[in-house]
Amino acid sequence: MTDDTPTTEVLERLVRELLMARTEGLSAPALAAFVSGWTSVLELLRRTDLTMAGEDPSVVSAVDRVIDRVEQAQREILQRGDDPE
Repeated sequence: MTDDTPTTEVLERLVRELLMARTEGLSAPALAAFVSGWTSVLELLRRTDLTMAGEDPSVVSAVDRVIDRVEQAQREILQRGDDPE
């Protein structure tokens, strides 16, 4: 997979918006629920053996790559904190 920088930047911006901006000001229980939901969705999507059983392998591979990219963007954002640069 090649690194398409403009696409990577857009994905990071989207993940930052969905992960960081939406958690701002949440109470501890609400934050825990949000993080749990976020993690559960990624885990569900990762189970392509169940959610995409019988699908064309190229489609499954594409979904796996998208999930990998979202998780990579998440790791980078969390390592940097809320500061985009």
